[in-house]
Amino acid sequence: MIIDQLNKNKYTTMSESKPKVLIVGLGGVGIMAAYALEYGSKAEVTAVIRSDYDRVIEKGYELKSVDYGHIPNYKPSNVVKTVQDALKFGPFDYILVITKNIPDISNVEDIYADAVTPKHTTIILIQNGIGIEKPVFERFPGNVVLSGVSMISSSNFSGVVDHVSTDILNVGYFDNGVTSKEEQESKTREFIEIYSNGKNTVHYDEDVKYVRWRKLIYNATLNTICSIVNLDTGRMDYANGMESIIRPAMKEVIKVAKSDGVELDEKFIDFMIESDIDIYYAPSMLVDVRKGNQIESEVILGNVVRIAKENKVDIPILSTVYELIKLVQFRLKEANGYIKLPEVKPKRGE
Repeated sequence: MIIDQLNKNKYTTMSESKPKVLIVGLGGVGIMAAYALEYGSKAEVTAVIRSDYDRVIEKGYELKSVDYGHIPNYKPSNVVKTVQDALKFGPFDYILVITKNIPDISNVEDIYADAVTPKHTTIILIQNGIGIEKPVFERFPGNVVLSGVSMISSSNFSGVVDHVSTDILNVGYFDNGVTSKEEQESKTREFIEIYSNGKNTVHYDEDVKYVRWRKLIYNATLNTICSIVNLDTGRMDYANGMESIIRPAMKEVIKVAKSDGVELDEKFIDFMIESDIDIYYAPSMLVDVRKGNQIESEVILGNVVRIAKENKVDIPILSTVYELIKLVQFRLKEANGYIKLPEVKPKRGE
């Protein structure tokens, strides 16, 4: 307790000495990240909130959290509608990017670019997928970019957050090739210290590529295939889909990872399948499809298929799943106005 208080005092002697954190993407995960940072009084959070803005200004979020209990009206220190509005609370030491990553719709980097101070702001990508750091390196050379892989079950429905499994976050750095590895590691450990609060669990990730490929065993298969056939994990098991298609697809992910320099034990296949086999659980991509939202098909599966092609790895199941999930995305794009089709389809060649 004494050590905890000393750590808190380190950041609270003067409010202006607290690191300033901008969070972009206030879904279930983002809200709990904001609360975790402020629970320890180690950071001043500015949250970019769009759809829930008026509700949060009026009464805050209601949190029902396995880690923190019932919090009836949580408001981040600063609540804004846009990143432009957030600039008055900067400059920011950290930017947490927790938005969906859908490069076939828009570049996430465009959203927060104005809040990045060159070579100062540390950017933490708490997002799904593989290869997501490359466009960030190109846009912000010299800034430290961290990988955050979150293991948390938290959902936000109309300002009420149900947080049902403890917050576990793996944090490491994507080597940007500019900053020294010592400085990148130091920045990583500084963020871990700020985010850790005695209620959550934060691990230093020495191999971010390994952790991301491991998570893709689940995301590139169960997330995508459940979304295509509109079945939750329990029903997928009843239909024998776990053995007929999910397990073979997971083996293909492991093959591609190996071609990318990452050795994954096949024991993770059983772990991923068994994690949700006994419940009717809808993976996050399936939830998005059912809501009519766009999906992260490119960073979760498209990049896997492209790496396999580059490394000449044969993945017939994943390649087919990718082509099918692109069709699902096409339907969602049209429904949301991203694609406009003529009322009468012209003949080919016209």
